Amino acid sequence: MAVVIRVTSGPHSGQEYLIDRRQTFMVGRSSRVHFPMTKDLLLSREHFRIENQPPLCHLIDLKSTNGTKVNGLRVERVLLREGDVITAGESSFLVHFAESTEGAPSQATCAGCGKRGSIEDDGEPLPDGDRSSADASGLWLCGDCRARRLKFPKTDPDYLIEERIGGGGMGEVFRARQLSKGRPVAIKMMSSNSAVGEKANGYFRREIEVLRDLLMPGGQCHPSIVAFYELYEIDCQYQLVMEYVDGQNALEWTRALKGPMPIHAAAQIGRHLLSALDYAHSKGYVHRDVKPSNLLVMGPPHRPRVKLSDFGLAKSFDETEGFTTLTRQGDIGGSIGFISPDHIRDFRDVREPADIYSAGATLFYLLTNRYPYLGFDPRQAGSYEIILQHPPVPLRAFRPDAPEGLERVLLKALQKQPRDRWKSAQAMAEALRPFLFPSTG
Repeated sequence: MAVVIRVTSGPHSGQEYLIDRRQTFMVGRSSRVHFPMTKDLLLSREHFRIENQPPLCHLIDLKSTNGTKVNGLRVERVLLREGDVITAGESSFLVHFAESTEGAPSQATCAGCGKRGSIEDDGEPLPDGDRSSADASGLWLCGDCRARRLKFPKTDPDYLIEERIGGGGMGEVFRARQLSKGRPVAIKMMSSNSAVGEKANGYFRREIEVLRDLLMPGGQCHPSIVAFYELYEIDCQYQLVMEYVDGQNALEWTRALKGPMPIHAAAQIGRHLLSALDYAHSKGYVHRDVKPSNLLVMGPPHRPRVKLSDFGLAKSFDETEGFTTLTRQGDIGGSIGFISPDHIRDFRDVREPADIYSAGATLFYLLTNRYPYLGFDPRQAGSYEIILQHPPVPLRAFRPDAPEGLERVLLKALQKQPRDRWKSAQAMAEALRPFLFPSTG
C-alpha cells in the first residue's frame, strides 16, 4: 500500500510525497526531516510523523507547538483513511492511498532523499547486511546519495551519513539517517589514530556501556538523556549510534537569545537536567562532567527541552575492574569551571552530590555568563584553591532581577561539603518549581 501526501494549501502548496514501503515518515519545518517544509514558519521543526505499516497507516503528532488536526479535530495519534485532510501550521495535506509500486522492476524511491528514480539509470540496491529481507527489498539509493556515502567513513549499510557535526582529536560525530526506519541519528566514531591512547578508548567504551545500561526495559531512555540505539564494530573501529538531537548546546543556545536567559527558562532547563541526573543516579551512575556544553537544548525560550549527553566520564557506584583502571589516584576529570570540590579531593570516588554541585554551577553560568566565584578564570593557576576555599558569589550580584529563592537554591547546590547540598537531584528539581513561569510582578 502506497500513501501519497499532497500539500493542498500553504507556502508549499502543490508538493507531494510518496510513501510506498513500510516506513516512518516525518513532516516539519526542519530541512532534515523527510518532507521539509521550511517556509511554513508555524510548523514545529519535527511536527508530525506518519507510520506506514500496511494495511494500517497512522499519524502521530510530535508534541508540536500548534498541534495537528485531521478533518478539523486535534489529534495525538490517529488511523489515516482515504481522503483525510491533515492541517498543521499554515498547511493542509490530502491523504490518498494507491497501489504500491514496491517491487516494480524499473522504479524505486530513494531511501536516502525520497526521490523517485530508475534503478537501471542511476542507482543501486542496498546490500542486505544484517537487515530483514522485508527491509532490504525496499531500500535503494539514487546516484546522488550513493556519491554522498563515499565522502564519509564506512558505516553499516542501513545508515547514510549526511554531514560531520562535531569532533576533535579523539573522534568524530556525524549526522546520519537510518534508512530502514527513516529516522535521523548521530554516529560517534572513535578515532583510528593510535596516538589517541588506551585511556581515550576506555572512555569511549565507558560511554557505550553507560548509555546501554540507562535504557529502560522497553528499550527507551529517559526523555532528557540522549538515547542509545546500536553499537557496531567496523574495520576494528567502534561506532556508537545514538539519538540525533536537533538543537544546540546550552552555551550556544543561550548566546543566541536576545538578552540574558529568562529566569523561568533556566528553571525549566534545570528541572530537565536534574530529572536526567536523578534517573542516572537511580541506575547507579554519577555523570561527573555536567556542564553547559554537555546539555543539548531545543525549542524556544518559553519552552526549552533538554538532553543530557556525553557520559564518557560517568562512573558506576559498583564500578567494574575494567573501568576502575581508567581513573587513577590524582586524576581530576570534568571541566574546571563546573567541577565540585569533591572532584578535586578524590575524583575516583565522587557520588551524586558532585553532579548536584555541577548542575548548580551550570545554571549559575547560564544565567550570568560568569563562574560562581569572584574573578575566577579556569585557565589561571590557583583555580582549584578558589573552588575549595572561596565562597560562591550570590546570584543576584550579577542578576538583580532573580528571585531571592532561586539564589538560595543555587547557593545550597554550591556548598563545599556534599552533606550541605540538596539531598538528591529530585529535591533540587522540586525547589526550582516555583520559578517555572514568568513573573507577573
